[in-house]
Amino acid sequence: MNTTIAARVKKPGDKTKDSAITLTIASETWRFRAYVAFWGMCLFAIIVTKAFVIPRLAAGPKDGSTCGPFSRTWEEKGVFPGKGFDFSTQNHLTQFFGFGNICTNWDYSPARELTAMVYPLFEYSLLIYICLDFCAIIISHKRGDLTEKFWLFSKIIFPITFFLCSQFRMIFVNLAYEDVEGHTVGFLGLQIALILVAIQNTGYIYDAEISYDAVGGIKNTRRFALAYIIGDLVICSFKIMATIYVVQNGVGAPWTLKPSPIPGKCVGQIVDLAWMFFNAIIPLLLSYFRSKNELPLEIKITQDVIYVEDGTEKTETKGLTSGGGFHSKYENKYENAI
Repeated sequence: MNTTIAARVKKPGDKTKDSAITLTIASETWRFRAYVAFWGMCLFAIIVTKAFVIPRLAAGPKDGSTCGPFSRTWEEKGVFPGKGFDFSTQNHLTQFFGFGNICTNWDYSPARELTAMVYPLFEYSLLIYICLDFCAIIISHKRGDLTEKFWLFSKIIFPITFFLCSQFRMIFVNLAYEDVEGHTVGFLGLQIALILVAIQNTGYIYDAEISYDAVGGIKNTRRFALAYIIGDLVICSFKIMATIYVVQNGVGAPWTLKPSPIPGKCVGQIVDLAWMFFNAIIPLLLSYFRSKNELPLEIKITQDVIYVEDGTEKTETKGLTSGGGFHSKYENKYENAI
């Protein structure tokens, strides 16, 4: 079975050599964009919550309905079904965990729905970064800059981190005041993904012997990387353990509810703030630094094409390998190069 491959009429001024698309992209730039989008999303959610959510929750349902967020009882705080409550001190996460965090700003309508519309800016940027970073690792491995052990590690965690980051969106699907376990499991996945990314980045610096002159050469580069990953691993171990407990039990772990040395804050709140510092603030700064101090990837996209002298000449044909149905494969090629 043969198929005719479309041809183009040859025109004066052939520009075939200039028809490729070349993109210059720094993977860390997309990571920086992801964190900027995250903080932008948080700011947006805070504004919407202050403008619409807080007054709505305080007023309570006009008809005394006990549906949605107005269905619970928290006697010690004066919260009863069908009545309004204070967002800052009586929200659902404060009841379940002992404190509220930044996520409470998109737990209630209309902040949840509106923030979900902004959220893809963070999600897509993060997923693009994960893919581009893996491409950079592939190229480094082909150059012989990486050991086989690190290459194997990167191949294993790439699909894991991609999947877990893509499922963080479930925080908008599983309502915090109806399914706290399901609501929290998406956040747990993101925590695991981010620590895997941090480990991979640190491992890459060591394995490829990366050196930044701006911090004093390879020794200081490794010292900074090691200090960061140790601190991140310590805080993530506490944060992930606390989050796993919530996923399993629907309430905060007892140790997270104990008072901390800081007045007015429990241990879990301190862990949460420290985790945010190591995973949402430091990476923002690191990604900006690395985007300015590393060579970008170059992606070149071209396409094979067949030209004829005029529209009446017979076009070239190539064989068609039939595998059945829509799985048939044409032999015309589209070359994509990184």
